[in-house]
Amino acid sequence: MNKQNNPNKEFYVFVVSDSTGETAEKVARAAISQFSIYEVHLKRFLLVDSELKIREIITEAADKRALVIFTLVEDGLRNIMLQESAEKDIVAIDIIGPVLNSISNILNLSPERKPGLIHRINDEYFKRIDALEYAVKHDDGQRADEMPASDALILGISRTSKTPLCLFLAQRGFKAANIPIIDSQSIDETAYNMPKEKIFGLIASPVRISNLRKERLKRMGLPLSQDYVSKESIEKELNHSKEIYSRLNAYVIDITEKSIEEAAADIISRINNK
Repeated sequence: MNKQNNPNKEFYVFVVSDSTGETAEKVARAAISQFSIYEVHLKRFLLVDSELKIREIITEAADKRALVIFTLVEDGLRNIMLQESAEKDIVAIDIIGPVLNSISNILNLSPERKPGLIHRINDEYFKRIDALEYAVKHDDGQRADEMPASDALILGISRTSKTPLCLFLAQRGFKAANIPIIDSQSIDETAYNMPKEKIFGLIASPVRISNLRKERLKRMGLPLSQDYVSKESIEKELNHSKEIYSRLNAYVIDITEKSIEEAAADIISRINNK
């Protein structure tokens, strides 16, 4: 592609937004990069929320013959921008308006028209990433001293779905840690220092747990251990876990007939209503 050099021409671009202006600025810079221009002046006008600000911007743009690139989600402000720029013979490019209208027509829905929603979405995305990292780092009793920072502490004997539940909660943005309950061993003292509203104990029928343990050993190519898969041994482990739950005032969830999604929904409901 040939570029035309215009060394004597200064070029002004005004980026106008009712939020941070990142979207409009990226579009402006991407387009400008396709031209060899002697000197580009890019000026940002952010958090624009009134007719007065728009008129001031257009007056300055007319003085400098600037190109205006804008993202305004509120119809009134967007229409004023287009009207004022037309009256002063300024080129104003609406980045988001046509896209909003097209999506609205296709879905037969009205947009929220709230500035900055894209950043809310990004914040939620990064919150989920942080929660997933937290779940991995605090799986199976790791970093117990950091567990008070969690939204939920999951306890349970082997094969009560502690890890899958923590990962599912993380995908919803909740930081969940888990501690295994092993035989008659005590658990880390950290758990006793946590608010009871954050502690959840998992139980299931001995038959379900036994079947899951047998399947696990089979997949791993290991021989069956009666101490691990017998219903009698599992019942003892469950009784021990219930004693711990009682001392912690933990909320107990029986996952025998529950899916991971249902157990997570129960936990999230209690977290949100604590």
